[in-house]
Amino acid sequence: VNLYSPVEVPINDISKIPLTKQGTLSQRGTIVIGSCKIVIDELCPDPDVTFYLYSKKHPEEPEPVRIGADPGVSNLSSTAFNPALPTKIIIHGYNSDMYLNVLVEIKKEYLKTTDLNIFAVDWASLAVGPCYPAAVWNTRHVGKCTSQLVERIRELGAEDIHLLGFSLGGQLTNFVANALLPYKVSRITGLDPAGPGFLTAGSENKLDKSDAHFVDVLHTNSFVQGIVEESGHVDFYLNGGVIQPGCWAENRFFACNHHRAPLYFAESINTQKGFWGWPCPSYTDYLLGRCPPKEPQIIMGEHINKTASGVHLVITDSVSPFAVGKFTGPAIEILIKSEQNRIDLLSKYKKEIMNFIDEDDVIESLYLHSKYQ
Repeated sequence: VNLYSPVEVPINDISKIPLTKQGTLSQRGTIVIGSCKIVIDELCPDPDVTFYLYSKKHPEEPEPVRIGADPGVSNLSSTAFNPALPTKIIIHGYNSDMYLNVLVEIKKEYLKTTDLNIFAVDWASLAVGPCYPAAVWNTRHVGKCTSQLVERIRELGAEDIHLLGFSLGGQLTNFVANALLPYKVSRITGLDPAGPGFLTAGSENKLDKSDAHFVDVLHTNSFVQGIVEESGHVDFYLNGGVIQPGCWAENRFFACNHHRAPLYFAESINTQKGFWGWPCPSYTDYLLGRCPPKEPQIIMGEHINKTASGVHLVITDSVSPFAVGKFTGPAIEILIKSEQNRIDLLSKYKKEIMNFIDEDDVIESLYLHSKYQ
């Protein structure tokens, strides 16, 4: 069979597809401009959207997974896939692939302590740089193909299904969810979901809390590569959500801020201290200086309580390990009514207190130094 010629074998008969050519019998139209591919005939399976399975048996060299469009068509039964175990599906973003180091860290941390099904989705050839608009366009197609992976593992009995998408992969999870309706996966975690191309998109075209039974989102590079708006049942803005401590010293400053989201999540899997966030009515309230550390605090990351909701703020260290533990206060808020009061208080308590000043140099409140454990 000539895998790249017009179809000579039924499109969903993957039994005749070599393992290394998964999905190559899908006939789809693709516009190619330089290195950019734009999918216009969205048929799955697709050779440009591949799946690999990591497990305790295969922690370093993943097993290639073949998925067909029809029910029951896959090679999952010949892999280490165990439907009784929780399933994680990790999706990379723009101009990268499944071997992006910060995503590999997530896989490593999971398999340190327990056996799981960890699928990596690789759509690198549809997300190459400098083809960002094409990559955004292709997310719908990749989401549809990935939904077929979810359908095949569900047929085998999988129930605990968790999608983790980084950057453009975070927004892509929305299209996986759309293709699965009315079914919803258990959880979606957005790791600094992409902002460019999604700022004005409707909820049906970007990640939001309707896409899974529980959606949690980590923001580390808002306004730049990541989206700033609240996108889940619970949204965590780390260190203000824009610039991460320690990244100024990195050569790749913007990548450092963006990549911290998956790094923080990876550390959350096995950390003893934990990443703890305190509530804030909204991100706008944070920007206005209205959100001092306070109770109740919730833990961020893998072990989050799935009843959590709203906006939460998290502080981290500048180097790994990043988790600093739970804020232990106490915090005393003192409203400043005059410049003289400000001067008097600062003079009297300058060693004990720290002040937060907005862009107009107006003190919103003063807090005792906080300790983390």
